[in-house]
Amino acid sequence: MIVVDRQKYALFVRCPIPGECLKCPFRGRSITYGPFRSRRRGTSIGINLFLGRKVCSFNCVYCFRGKTSIKTMNLVSGDYDIPPELLREALKEAVRNVEELRAIDFSGSGEPTLHRRFNEYVDVVMDFVKKVNPNISVGVFTNSSTLGIESVVKALLKLEYVEAKLDTVVQWKFKVINRPHKSLNVNDIIRNLRSFRKRFSGTLVIQIMLVKYLNVVNWSIRDAELMADVISAIEPDEVHVYTAYRMPRLSTVSRAKEEDMYVYSKILKERGLKVELYTH
Repeated sequence: MIVVDRQKYALFVRCPIPGECLKCPFRGRSITYGPFRSRRRGTSIGINLFLGRKVCSFNCVYCFRGKTSIKTMNLVSGDYDIPPELLREALKEAVRNVEELRAIDFSGSGEPTLHRRFNEYVDVVMDFVKKVNPNISVGVFTNSSTLGIESVVKALLKLEYVEAKLDTVVQWKFKVINRPHKSLNVNDIIRNLRSFRKRFSGTLVIQIMLVKYLNVVNWSIRDAELMADVISAIEPDEVHVYTAYRMPRLSTVSRAKEEDMYVYSKILKERGLKVELYTH
């Protein structure tokens, strides 16, 4: 079990270099961090459940968190346990340092739902918010890979907001761009997203990152048409389209051009989807 050494780990860190996470001296070493100000969540803070290492089922070429240390589809615990009382202390520290806090989101180094105690941590945060400010929204940013695990789904159903990644619906592009665990197939992820939507009464957002990696792009007209078909069947509340506005971990990753992003988003909108475009 982690014993938080204040010289090595922190309860809360105010992000010193916004948008440049790979250069951050505190990267991955704080339980809570922020604040972030955005149209989608207002003023928010993040929760990092994997201190010091990036644990994920993906190793995305564009990830601003850096290379995945442990790529797995097994729920992880043990050395990565954070005592609930320490999480509460970290939340208190964040609230003391952030004015007009609107949202608390599980994100951090890797995929938060891979933590074996994720359900317990959700309960801790929900209880904290209930006592401190019931108007604070609690959510998660997930890569969607664990939506076939019932214990994860049950935890997610308690939240108000889920932003789920789906960068491509083409398996070979999924493997190139997201570099997933060998057991993952994008069609299974799509099926699990559809199933989750039927059970989840909160706000479900599909997040799409448009990038070029070497000679591979995921923003062609055909990519957009296929994505529109899939997302229409999922029926999310919103779709958020991004490009790599933060420093990607690989220098061979390029941003999508604004004109290509507009064309891509237009195709989704023509299918009746509510789309928010973030070009920077």
